Amino acid sequence: MLTSKVHTIIRILSLSGLLALFGCAREAVTPARIPQASDSLYTAKAAMRIYGTQPERALTIIDSAVIVGNLNPFRADFFRAAVYANSLEDPQVDKAIALCTDLLQHDSTQVVSKSTANNRADVLGVMMDASRKRHDDEQWLRCAIELAQLSRDRGMETEALRMEAEIGSVLTRLGRWEEGMVKLDQTIHTLEQGAPSVDRMDALIVARKRKMSVVSEAGRFREIIPEAEAILWKLEDYQSRPASYAEDSFRLPSIQNRASYCRFYQAQAWAYLASAYALMPHPDPAEARKYVRQFEESDYGHTFGGRVMIAPVWKALGQWDKLLAVDDEMERRMGTDTLNDAYAKVLKDRADAARARKQFPLALSYMDRYSALKEQLDGKNMETQAQEYAARYHAMEQDQKIREAETASARKDAVIVIVLVIALLIAIFAILAVRQRRSIVAKNRALVRMINELNDTRVAIDTDTSVPDQKLFDLIDGIIRKEKLYTNVYLQRQDIVDRFDISRRSLNGLLSAYANGHSFTAYVNNLRLEDAVHQLQDRPDRSISEIAESVGFTPANFREQFKRQYGMTPTEYKNNI
Repeated sequence: MLTSKVHTIIRILSLSGLLALFGCAREAVTPARIPQASDSLYTAKAAMRIYGTQPERALTIIDSAVIVGNLNPFRADFFRAAVYANSLEDPQVDKAIALCTDLLQHDSTQVVSKSTANNRADVLGVMMDASRKRHDDEQWLRCAIELAQLSRDRGMETEALRMEAEIGSVLTRLGRWEEGMVKLDQTIHTLEQGAPSVDRMDALIVARKRKMSVVSEAGRFREIIPEAEAILWKLEDYQSRPASYAEDSFRLPSIQNRASYCRFYQAQAWAYLASAYALMPHPDPAEARKYVRQFEESDYGHTFGGRVMIAPVWKALGQWDKLLAVDDEMERRMGTDTLNDAYAKVLKDRADAARARKQFPLALSYMDRYSALKEQLDGKNMETQAQEYAARYHAMEQDQKIREAETASARKDAVIVIVLVIALLIAIFAILAVRQRRSIVAKNRALVRMINELNDTRVAIDTDTSVPDQKLFDLIDGIIRKEKLYTNVYLQRQDIVDRFDISRRSLNGLLSAYANGHSFTAYVNNLRLEDAVHQLQDRPDRSISEIAESVGFTPANFREQFKRQYGMTPTEYKNNI
């Protein structure tokens, strides 16, 4: 028989399922509202507010922002890259790099040609972060060098010095240790000079962090201490006399956020100090625990990023529960992408924790998986180390008893609860998928109606012949339409001027007055798009490419022009007629 506890859980899950189904029914009778440009939900700001915790939702918001006109394609791809670069999954980070590469290389396209130096700097920044995650040091270095030069070209010397710190950091990883350390020290020295300012202080903190990361990776933990203490001193000075610091940076915290800005960097400094005292050759556990306590009491200490940062100290101090909790969350965020160094670290942590708790069979299992994964990742032979661990764990295994499994009744109850939870989740996901599909269909149908109404309105406007000049325009427009001159992909303004024996200035005046102020190119493209819309409606047997070529477009240009004009692709329009 099921326990009363399981009965209670079943009743709760059943009620939740009914509520979810009721929500679906209500959605069926309530038409989905079409997103409008005025909706603040569909903005880049809204997406970036949640991209760290809800990446899929952030991507949906970005797509919606493009549809309602709040975001152009260039910025949309940039924000998508920022979302992908934040992922723990290598394939997602690879998507970020591919998007950034495309944005940086297609300078000849109409969208990118209008982008400013700020846009290029933004893309390079995301590219640099993604390259750092993928351990592509060469690309990381290229991005940092270009960003430094770009900053200097814009007169932003402090931003350039930030990149100099990045360059110094990556040089050490490329085996150029002395050169990298000299650049880091020179950057720090330069930023310490001159009158105090928020911009220089922030760049100085970042440069010191880069140096602490470098010396930490080299095992020179004692060198961390003076750098971290210098950060704490600088923050205390800023807090005690903020008016002495020039407010010269877009990173400048508001008066309300100044305290949280300082607490964030203080927390990171405490984490570096804790790691120095816990991991140096002659550890000082008391000092390490002091800084760990300060870190854990900070706001940053409660975030996932903060807990990842302090995890090596927890491991050194034997605080296994905290370490494993971070590893559990790390694995959850990685999803199915476990062929990476982060997952190897998780396996190693679990092996060490199991060994410390004398769970030797479990430790052996984790160590075997860790060794196999490391062999896959770096191609090195880990067999000797794995055998060492195996021999040690097998020797101790004789003195360790494995706990009895849970009773059959408890296992049965747990299986039933799990099955019910899975069934409920499947139902909820199905409901959400149906609702999303309905919303997309409704939105596309609304766009189709808008396109058809727009074409009808244009036809009505073109029939007015109340003034002589418009008669001339109507004559020209009628012949262009009747003879379909616009289908000639090479049609030029001069062709029309010569055909009707008028001046270019006269033609421009007619277009300005009677073609909604459009240029000749825009006027011809509108005729092509109108013809294409009619063909999409009347000739379902024709392919998109055939229609594009028949009205004077290349297929790629047709898709771009159609989406820019109507907010959806030709294929989406054809599927929703």
